[in-house]
Amino acid sequence: MSLFAEVLRALDAGRPVALATVVAAGGSTPRHVGARMAVFADGTARDTIGGGRIELAVMQAGQAVAAGAPATRVRHHLVRDLAMCCGGWMDVVVAPAAPDRDVLAAVVAAIAERAPVTLTTALADGRLGLAAVDPADGAGPRVVDEVLRERIGGVPRAIVFGAGHVGRALTPLLAGLGFEVIVCDDDDTGALAAPIAGAARTVDSFAAADVERALGGLGADDHAFVVTRDHAVDEQLMLELMPRPLAYLGMIGSRGKVGRFQKRLAMRGIAPEAWRAVHAPIGLDLGSETPAEIAVAIAAELVVWRRRGRAAAPGWEPRP
Repeated sequence: MSLFAEVLRALDAGRPVALATVVAAGGSTPRHVGARMAVFADGTARDTIGGGRIELAVMQAGQAVAAGAPATRVRHHLVRDLAMCCGGWMDVVVAPAAPDRDVLAAVVAAIAERAPVTLTTALADGRLGLAAVDPADGAGPRVVDEVLRERIGGVPRAIVFGAGHVGRALTPLLAGLGFEVIVCDDDDTGALAAPIAGAARTVDSFAAADVERALGGLGADDHAFVVTRDHAVDEQLMLELMPRPLAYLGMIGSRGKVGRFQKRLAMRGIAPEAWRAVHAPIGLDLGSETPAEIAVAIAAELVVWRRRGRAAAPGWEPRP
């Protein structure tokens, strides 16, 4: 359940709640602009804006706001004010959620319907609103004229091709990162017989066209992971998926396998430069061997790519 859905459910149950949103940050901070948490009048919370003393200050403010105090801003330099070691500063607006119940309901509906909307948060008092989606907003939150704008809805999908050892290890990790995970397998080996942790649904086919029909299309919010048991299936999937406008496409395998696929698919119409947009071999180089380790490497690459951009992932190196 999303944070917005939980806040809405609390409001409808008569439970007071405040919504805390990071509206500005600089330097080394645990969370950045757009991070949110809900704080209830009883002192409990959902999600985090970074932990430590800054979160304690926000929770104290949130508990008061949930109990009836007006909206407030919590601004601190983490070293000078709170003796934290991070070194940066954060500005968090804490506002009662009840006045914006209808906006929250619209956001929850947009998430459920995969219909993108722009959620606005006024920096002055935390009031929420809805605005038309502006292509200039991009994927991440941004502040324009003292208003935080954030694209909501269109929950990203992770389409895992292959329900074998790696696919089963990867699926719950992707679900934990906020993806709606669909697992696809031809089920010739009975791979779909047992439940797959984290999977929202399964599709019993390796054909991209079948998956596209089952999901109502593939597009810019979709992330595809080719981790099947069969190199021939992998090659056919890459042929079918590479021309599609996916947000992310990755394939498991050695560099030798990738090189052979590049040559063979070039003869089938896939230009060599198209591979620049593909994560192959998939995953950060962590020295992974087991399915669980490989799944961690893939999930880690996705985090680097989402947070820092594609260029950062290939150059990532473990700290000594």
